[in-house]
Amino acid sequence: MTEFETRAPGIYLQEIETAGPIAGAGTSTAALIGTVAGDPANIVLGKPVLVTNWTSYLREFGGFSKPLSLPYAVRGFFENGGTLAYIVPVSDMSGLESALEALTHNLDVSIVCLPGQTDFANQVKVINHCEAMGDRFAVLDGARNPDNTADTEPLRTQRDGLMTERGFGALYWPWIRINDTEAPANSPEQVTVAPSGHIAGVMARSDNQRGVHKAPANEVVRGALNLEHHLNDAEQGVLNNLNINALRTFPGGPPMVWGARALSSNTAWRYVNVRRLVAYVSDSLLQGLRWAVFEPNNTALWKALERTVTEFLTRVWQAGALFGRTAEEAFYVKIDEELNPAPVRELGQVFIEIGLAPTRPAEQVVIQLGLWSGGGRVNEA
Repeated sequence: MTEFETRAPGIYLQEIETAGPIAGAGTSTAALIGTVAGDPANIVLGKPVLVTNWTSYLREFGGFSKPLSLPYAVRGFFENGGTLAYIVPVSDMSGLESALEALTHNLDVSIVCLPGQTDFANQVKVINHCEAMGDRFAVLDGARNPDNTADTEPLRTQRDGLMTERGFGALYWPWIRINDTEAPANSPEQVTVAPSGHIAGVMARSDNQRGVHKAPANEVVRGALNLEHHLNDAEQGVLNNLNINALRTFPGGPPMVWGARALSSNTAWRYVNVRRLVAYVSDSLLQGLRWAVFEPNNTALWKALERTVTEFLTRVWQAGALFGRTAEEAFYVKIDEELNPAPVRELGQVFIEIGLAPTRPAEQVVIQLGLWSGGGRVNEA
């Protein structure tokens, strides 16, 4: 409380700051790690640099240079709706761990990409980083067949090395074809590039338009003219059951994201949007409840925490992120003496138990079609 001026005895009104509502944490800032084309003398390797558009990237790191994947990924990120990205330049993957360590200081990052890198040993490091931070998600590129065929065996081997219990990453395949900006204007050509930067932009766009609870799928990949391989439903069904997200084209349409699976062996974390939603809620609570640190640990604090968390989660439910006809069906918040007995309080700790019922995507829409003659119905198998 601020110092109060001495006055005559009486009752006076003084405004004070109280715990405000929790503001939702950002979910669309990406970090992209890779090799850049700029002058090495002017670039600090392993240092994250924030860029806000493609022009600022060109100014900081130079443009395209085959076979680099990062510039194409960055342009694809902004082209698909991304607005903020940290670029972490490395000379090669020996600098990956240092790059990830540097990103631990950038708390606004929520998506991490390693464009063009399909070695699962390096991709696992990115997933582990995201899991350790708890507030970010890895968007990874599926492996190409060395013979440039549709054989998915390398992809399946890669996937086996990436599956985790908690699902802090997702794998996307096949690679996409875009306009080659280095080709002469009178002789346009296409170049095949990794999709992860474009997918990160799709996630940012979907988050801003619908919310992080909406699966970033059934979305157009802007800038993609074609796919390196075209899957049919049966082929995608196999990949989908392996938690590999496909990019598809349908008659007359552009390439689209057509999968929403996370790399999780636990069905609770099967979907990308569920993992990202829980990360969003966790990060928002961590940021929005700092006011409670060092407050007296008593029932008044518990009630204030319960009110603040409930108000935030009610807004999350109203946005369509949680399943339930009422807020009580969608979530619960518990903070009481059962969770916080005297020994816990003596340690200076407060425990809050929160349960969520997240909405999951309608991944398979089943139509039961039958013939109706007015009185009876004949179903088609």
